[in-house]
Amino acid sequence: MSIALVHRITIAAALAGALAFTAWALWQPDLPAAAGGIVATAVIGAYLRNLRARLDEKLGGGDRR
Repeated sequence: MSIALVHRITIAAALAGALAFTAWALWQPDLPAAAGGIVATAVIGAYLRNLRARLDEKLGGGDRR
């Protein structure tokens, strides 16, 4: 199993966990925790988007839109 695959699985699990935590915090209702979950989800999502953009660039598809 390659490290790239393990990295993708780890990031996807972190994103799923952040989404689940945000839903749980909203259900409580614990607004500071929900805000933290939303921020964590946004940061992980931005990281994942950046990771995919860098991968596209490495594979030669950086100019496609």
